[in-house]
Amino acid sequence: MNVAAEIRARVHRLTVDDYRRMGALGILGPELRTELIDGEIMEMPPIGHPHAGTVKFIANRLKEAVGAAAIVAVQDPVWLDDHSEPLPDIALLRPRDDYYRTGHPGPADVLLLIEVADSSLHYDREVKLPRYARAGIPEVWLVDLGGRRLTVHRQPGPHGYIDATIPDNLALVPVPVGVPATVDLTRLF
Repeated sequence: MNVAAEIRARVHRLTVDDYRRMGALGILGPELRTELIDGEIMEMPPIGHPHAGTVKFIANRLKEAVGAAAIVAVQDPVWLDDHSEPLPDIALLRPRDDYYRTGHPGPADVLLLIEVADSSLHYDREVKLPRYARAGIPEVWLVDLGGRRLTVHRQPGPHGYIDATIPDNLALVPVPVGVPATVDLTRLF
């Protein structure tokens, strides 16, 4: 067979617009928990009690800590690029009068993303965090429920976050909102 005549398979990556149309048409029903990563639809596992309770705890503590300095979004889409729109567990967003009713937030709108991981630790760390870094998300917190550890990732770059630290004091975790703010997470684990 002539190499020039060989048929080559091509991968078709969905765009965020394709993905949204699928949702609007009911192809991706509301009972499915999905996110778009690099043009692929990823189905997320059901949320268990420890995960759900931890997300609620952090979201409420953050809202108390930041007040009107930021919008706290829970499990809402964040547009990273034309092929990725993940659903982080919590997003701390720049305030906007419309509360993002006219469009999902993008990287420039995000102050902080938080992923709570129990069964999803590998996926969150190896798949989502590098994409957040490439998109320029300034800070991501990874809450490892099994390992009882909070890791703060800062200084995004093309190959991931340069700085990853574990806070010494969960009672005074700095929150990146442009004004001095800390959140008390002593009951996180």
